[in-house]
Amino acid sequence: MKRSSPLAALTTAAMSLPAFAASPPVESTLSVGVSNYQEADVPPHLVVGGDNRRYDVNIRQFRLLSPVGRDWSLGLDLSRETMSGASPWGTSAGVDGEPALIMSGATIHDTRTETSLTATRYGEDHSIGLTLTRSEEDDYEAFSPALSGEWTFNDDLASLSAGLSYSNDVVEPTDAATFGRVSREERRSRSASVGVSRVIDRSSVAYAGLSVTDHSGYLSDPYKLRDVRPEERREWALSVRYRHYLDGPDAALHLDYRYFDDDWGVASHTLHTSWYQNLGTWFQVVPNVRYYSQSEADFYRSVDDFGLPLDVHQSSDFRLSAYGAFTFGLKAIVRQPDWSLTISADRYIGNEKYGLASGVPHPARLEFTLASVVLDIQF
Repeated sequence: MKRSSPLAALTTAAMSLPAFAASPPVESTLSVGVSNYQEADVPPHLVVGGDNRRYDVNIRQFRLLSPVGRDWSLGLDLSRETMSGASPWGTSAGVDGEPALIMSGATIHDTRTETSLTATRYGEDHSIGLTLTRSEEDDYEAFSPALSGEWTFNDDLASLSAGLSYSNDVVEPTDAATFGRVSREERRSRSASVGVSRVIDRSSVAYAGLSVTDHSGYLSDPYKLRDVRPEERREWALSVRYRHYLDGPDAALHLDYRYFDDDWGVASHTLHTSWYQNLGTWFQVVPNVRYYSQSEADFYRSVDDFGLPLDVHQSSDFRLSAYGAFTFGLKAIVRQPDWSLTISADRYIGNEKYGLASGVPHPARLEFTLASVVLDIQF
């Protein structure tokens, strides 16, 4: 089923500041990428049932962006993920009273494909885009239309961006009858966003954006032994980005901050800093560090309580617990007039001790390594 994890953020192309995005592309760009995502195994002494081997995911991505006439562009994005491994099913109290993990067997094999088509119309000082996205897995499918727009003003020194999106998702868990899972459920998401970017001076650009997202329908995890979540969730997010070029070292500093809050009681802070160091005219090295911290959901429990009625909200999902995480990354970019090659590696380490809010240790806390290679060709 659809997964919400740092993998999604790290394998999606980095968002650029929309200072001049209202201008149409002058040439076509073809991008091909491959990535491998490997989660660290759970220590055996923390597992009371199932397999301790976690997910191994291989990702292939394809993107084509091309101008069509003077005022249009078309973009096609394709991605395919193949995954295998075991997944946390729930928790129970261990012999020492601390949470212990109940895992599935290492028999999970799934394939996810996603296709997006974007058409954009450009005017003298604005652009309007429509994106249609379809995602399919063995037990999950989703369709999402999105509308976006951008307007430049003040001699192209500032821009306003806005977007609307909707998603309808269908969940059909495997082995539903065998394990007493729901056979078919639906969920819907609606999102709106607005942002403003501004050229501060010849070396600096800043951006601020706000978004709100409403989820409704079946929001529980059907693969957990006991997972009962509210059928509605509202999320708010504030994003601030800053880019500054330094003449002396011939480098650029990227600073990103994001605050997230929802009506489930989860609040998070994300701080991401990158240093783009030019080495000559064709090579660039980018070390980066990302810090993340969140509070736990109101209905989070470190140990599943099977004595509670089925209509009482509870979840032991580690993604709803209080924790913090560091991601350390390094990227190397080779740039030529008509192509570029990017090689990157990221190491993610999550722990309740790293969070700003105190939390109970969760045996499923996440550590993973992500390696990627992307080739971009202009023609």
